[in-house]
Amino acid sequence: MSREVSITTGSRLHWGLLSLAPETGREFGGIGLMVDEPSLILSAKQSSNTQDTIVCSEGCRSKIEAAIDAARCHLTGSAREQFFSIKLQSEIPLHCGFGSGTQLSLAVAQAISVLSGEQRLSSIELAQRVQRGARSALGIHGFDAGGFLVEGGKRAPDEISPLVLHTDFPEDWKILLITPLNQAGISGMVEADAIQKLGPMPVSITEKLCRLVLMQLMPAIQTGDFPEFSAGLTAFGHTVGEFFTPAQGGIFAHPRMIELEKLLISQGIQGIAQTSWGPTLSVVCPSSVEADKVASVIHKNGYGESCLLRTVNPLNRGARIQIKEPA
Repeated sequence: MSREVSITTGSRLHWGLLSLAPETGREFGGIGLMVDEPSLILSAKQSSNTQDTIVCSEGCRSKIEAAIDAARCHLTGSAREQFFSIKLQSEIPLHCGFGSGTQLSLAVAQAISVLSGEQRLSSIELAQRVQRGARSALGIHGFDAGGFLVEGGKRAPDEISPLVLHTDFPEDWKILLITPLNQAGISGMVEADAIQKLGPMPVSITEKLCRLVLMQLMPAIQTGDFPEFSAGLTAFGHTVGEFFTPAQGGIFAHPRMIELEKLLISQGIQGIAQTSWGPTLSVVCPSSVEADKVASVIHKNGYGESCLLRTVNPLNRGARIQIKEPA
């Protein structure tokens, strides 16, 4: 029996970037949160076959193949000739705003590194190996640290945006995720093209977003002030969404999520923001009981029939790596 590595990580919520195409200073940046579900559970071991063996959904197969090839290029000696058996026991849905590609690529690279006898690598080193972080580094930092994350943006295309603020998220706060079943968010080259067409983000918007993060969201998290946080997140999500309206057709990517937000706000519910390009909408709630109440409002108004709802927890730790030695 060969050595086996198991890696478990959660999803990344990206609540919005801070800058786009500025004349000076750093570009992108952003805020986000790691959550425990949807989760990725990957197991890997060396294989005696003459090719890699992959067990997963068809949607993930090409991403795993690309990550294996990229990671293998950084191995030396006989390790570069080794093949691997990789199986996904749990997958993060693709193109829903959960950062699935980054978590999957980093997990593959980390598993291959461990199986090849290297010291455990940081998420930055892993990202460099598998070419992640072109625009956002929230999922990269989240793979190592979990929690609420603020990245500072990048000056050069090949730079990975640094983590500038990080804190644990209150464990009793829950996140209700609402994912429409009939539309995927954009990604890859389509995402890059949409960003290119938007043009520069006005400095006034960047300044407003940065103030919300530094003077409202972070202090509210650290003091457990839920009303202050929820109001700030809603304002942040609206400000980002208004800027991205030309690219995604509205303040959120899915028309029904725009309607749903209006309904929730009319009921006094805040803490609402789209994650990445959507279509998932996230609602931060102060407790499980409140999350159930929000879900009830959503179902009573007919949104539950066309959306998947799940209440998840903040994930205040990095990816869990377990090594099973041969008997």
